[in-house]
Amino acid sequence: MDNVVLKGKNKQYYLEINSDSDLKQSFKDIQKLLADLQKSTKETAPTDELPVIIDTQNRLLTKKQMLDLTNLVAKFHLFSNIKVINKVLDRAAAEKYVQENQLNIETKIVRSGQIVTYQGNLLLMGGVHRSGEVRASGDIYIMSPVDGIVHAGYPNNNQAIIIGDLSHASQLRISDLIAIVADLEVDKLTEQTLFYVNDLHNLAQDQVQNLNDIKPQKGIVLD
Repeated sequence: MDNVVLKGKNKQYYLEINSDSDLKQSFKDIQKLLADLQKSTKETAPTDELPVIIDTQNRLLTKKQMLDLTNLVAKFHLFSNIKVINKVLDRAAAEKYVQENQLNIETKIVRSGQIVTYQGNLLLMGGVHRSGEVRASGDIYIMSPVDGIVHAGYPNNNQAIIIGDLSHASQLRISDLIAIVADLEVDKLTEQTLFYVNDLHNLAQDQVQNLNDIKPQKGIVLD
């Protein structure tokens, strides 16, 4: 049965359904496969304490198809737990991913008393006046004078970074961490300065050329 394959590994079963197969035929194949397994386990050790992961691969099932599939597998009473997975990013997840990773470009000035919030990363080309605040759920790249507050990873993204000259800013924040800029070595803050959250959950400072060593998952290349 090329449509479905059942594998056992590390006290767990994996039931793979070929995403190019006819789903109705795959359901029939699953029924036969599990019936044979049920018959064979009467003469060997039972499988009722073992979980099964059903992988539909590149096929996204409807709620009804999902229910039909889990009911089909459950009726054989072979597994302690049934989990269905796939490799498909549904629309809601895709939209969330785009929101979290999009690059916003801001050319306007954030004035005193204003708080401006962005979903995703931010390229800041407008200024931030003192007592103004700019927030982004992702990274912030600064290309303009900043006198106010810069908050990357808002509200709780520890993987966010800030790159740019913060020498005149009042505060920098990443996730739930705050640094008063006046308490830093201000004369060492340049456009190449990188701020990030280290493994000890502290704000750390470095140079942008070391980004790929510090956070290789970022995959950012800056000239």
